[in-house]
Amino acid sequence: MNQTVVQPVNLLVDVTSLQAPLTGIGRYTLEILIQMAQLPEQVELRGFNERRHYEPSALCRLLAEVDEPERPASGLSDAVAQRAWPLAKKVFKRVPGARQLRARLQSMRLVSAAEQCQDGVHWQPNFILGETSRPAMVSVYDLSHVRYAHFHPSDRLRWLEQGLTKTLDKAGHILTVSKFSKAEIVDVYGVSEERISVVPPGVGDAFRHSYSPEELAMVRKQFSLPPNYLLSLGTLEPRKNLKGLIQAYARLSPSLRKRCPLVLAGGEGWNHGETDSLIARLKSRGEILQLGYVPQGLLPQLYQGASAFAYVSLYEGFGMPVAEAMASGVPVMTSNCASMPEVAAGCGQLVDPNNIDSIVEGLNILLSDLRAAPQRCEAARLVSESYSWRTAAEDLINVATTLRRSV
Repeated sequence: MNQTVVQPVNLLVDVTSLQAPLTGIGRYTLEILIQMAQLPEQVELRGFNERRHYEPSALCRLLAEVDEPERPASGLSDAVAQRAWPLAKKVFKRVPGARQLRARLQSMRLVSAAEQCQDGVHWQPNFILGETSRPAMVSVYDLSHVRYAHFHPSDRLRWLEQGLTKTLDKAGHILTVSKFSKAEIVDVYGVSEERISVVPPGVGDAFRHSYSPEELAMVRKQFSLPPNYLLSLGTLEPRKNLKGLIQAYARLSPSLRKRCPLVLAGGEGWNHGETDSLIARLKSRGEILQLGYVPQGLLPQLYQGASAFAYVSLYEGFGMPVAEAMASGVPVMTSNCASMPEVAAGCGQLVDPNNIDSIVEGLNILLSDLRAAPQRCEAARLVSESYSWRTAAEDLINVATTLRRSV
């Protein structure tokens, strides 16, 4: 009996977000593509950005280098471009009409790349589809630009407002990261539930690994951290509500703040001047330590060395730091709104991020009851095991395969 040979689906991916330092979208894209690259019998990967087209071997090299931008494995020109690109992006963003120009460049590159990817499916991991005649799927992580428009720079808001409705109309399938976000897309845009698949992020094995006291001490020494600290991770921007967290932390007893300083990790976003002023006051007293962007390879130890983790964002499509902290075995406090209760799944202290009194109460419970934490943390570890990058990759391949067959 002849056995049917199933050909791998050709997947053409916009890899523009794979520029260090990675955003949440970049991390989601990278980790899924790394898993897909290990499944060549199911998928053949190609990528593109506004600068070039990546054949399968070149894309694999790019995936290996993203978290190690100093390593010139793809040749001198690529290494120089990788290091220069973050600075170029900052300059480029200040140019009027920069997003529109960049979108046109990406669309041109998409047309060129699609010609070399016969019978392929296009995946746009970042909200807005370019012009393509290929079957296409798009990842839409949240609708913060609708629910909290004032939390976005004006150019980003215009880009999403002008492009997302058209994108949802022409996409063959829509991917999102939580049941909450799926419900948001259905509610706001009237998309049928059948056109949307929930593909949550995963948590890497490094976050589940138990590090030795010596390994944790090395990271504490590298960042000059005390033995006990309250960790919060997130980009400095209004939506992450670091202002609310800091205001609440400042109302804790002096003895508690002294015993457990607040450690802030995360790169700069936008419109964080008021938060900077709050940080400066507590920083001068040694009650806040600000680390800035922390390399991916050090995050697991940073989480695991913390006494507790606080994440009181106002709106998230998923909230990856919550899942990472849970996998790391750290007591978690997070918001009682948007997707965060879904991610925490009953294993975190929930607070109202719009109410400073609620955050203060949550912090007092979190930091005063650490002896009861081990049982809660073990339950959180079990919940976090369902967040798998391999599962996310396989789910996405299944969607792409179905799209290809439907043409």
